[in-house]
Amino acid sequence: MKKILSLLLVALLVLSFSTVAFADNAAYIRGKVDVPFTFDNDGKVILKQGDSAVKAVNIDGDGSYLLAGIPAGDYDLVVSVPGYTEFKVTDINVAAGDDIEIYYNTVIAGDVDNSGVIDINDVAEAVVQLGNNVTTENIGSDVDHNKDVNIGDISVVLAAENYGQEAFAISFMNNGWSNTY
Repeated sequence: MKKILSLLLVALLVLSFSTVAFADNAAYIRGKVDVPFTFDNDGKVILKQGDSAVKAVNIDGDGSYLLAGIPAGDYDLVVSVPGYTEFKVTDINVAAGDDIEIYYNTVIAGDVDNSGVIDINDVAEAVVQLGNNVTTENIGSDVDHNKDVNIGDISVVLAAENYGQEAFAISFMNNGWSNTY
């Protein structure tokens, strides 16, 4: 009986040390997203390998996010907020134990149709939704996230400030950053 208990204790110790060693090798990606004109941030940060989503987290109220426990590999990161152009970070090479900070995430208000560019189609869609409360179908029309679609969504955000803006991406490489448009 003592031998069994001793073997069990040794196995538990080995398992606990391997768990600690594994935890030390976990990689993290953290950052902060600037979401102008929003009162409630319902965006997500999605980590992808190719076309497959590996992890996704909600963006906190202050715009911060943390992706934890990432295995080594090459990834792309997508910041997605309804009614805003997506922000993409490509070519992130993650090694065991990395703690990567990405703080260049700014999404641009007004991409109602999620086409990657703020254009007349976005203005037209917002006009169609004018005066409506926000539903899951028209959430992108409420670019200032005040729970209804009003003239502020159309004139201030779409037509006057961000019209013509395109989705933005940055490429991340081990030796630094490079812009990708």
